[in-house]
Amino acid sequence: MSRRIILVAFALLLLLSGCTSEKKEYGKHSGGEVQDLEPQISEFKIEEILINAQKLDNQFVSTRGVVMETVQTHSYTYARVKDDTGEIWVAGPKTQIKSGEEVELYDALVLLNFNSPALNKTLDVILMVQSFTSGEPFSFHGSTNSRAPPANISVEKLEGGYTVAEILSRSEELSGKEVRLRAVVTKVLPNILDKTWIHLQDGTVNNATGEDELTVTYSGSEEFKVGDVVVVSGVLKTNVDIGSGYFFKVLIEDADIEREGA
Repeated sequence: MSRRIILVAFALLLLLSGCTSEKKEYGKHSGGEVQDLEPQISEFKIEEILINAQKLDNQFVSTRGVVMETVQTHSYTYARVKDDTGEIWVAGPKTQIKSGEEVELYDALVLLNFNSPALNKTLDVILMVQSFTSGEPFSFHGSTNSRAPPANISVEKLEGGYTVAEILSRSEELSGKEVRLRAVVTKVLPNILDKTWIHLQDGTVNNATGEDELTVTYSGSEEFKVGDVVVVSGVLKTNVDIGSGYFFKVLIEDADIEREGA
């Protein structure tokens, strides 16, 4: 899978973004990942990012600098980063970094007019990253809680339910109807738009499109982790617009999820 993954906003802040301003469909995986997407990521000085912010809005950049200040929230870290040309705020998964530490920011998403309750201000420009030290992009479809999906996923189809492939291939027919399935949790991202976003696979593949993953949202208090076998039920929706012209082709919102063997 490509390292360049379309991002989505976290905590009412991080918007689904890509490399153009056109409406984006989530192609190869219904869960929102787009395979074979390899935009060129240019390295910028911080001043260059600030000066060209309007052109770079919703684009990926790389930069580097020294941490001047950090603000920790429940799930995320904000860092004010400075180089010899200027300074900029950066947000990513909760990380223990200190003032004076040098960071390299790869595949950082540029966002404008970012309202941050944690900082109690609206930032003209902010960068969103998955890591303050590695080359992995911040991905809505990865998480601080995720690791590599379990290999060789294969689960028994739920009696009276559907497989992931069946839901994907029959999404228009099933739209607006309740669906149930048994699957394995492959990715988890909490506290996004007040919900937890969970990716599911069961080893089946929609042969027509190559899709093998389904995304659901969950509003309950149970915490799920990668590798959990779960039974999911909820109303299937198609072409779900979550703002700024971005949408999921297939999504189960506010699903009921039960961990098997719990």
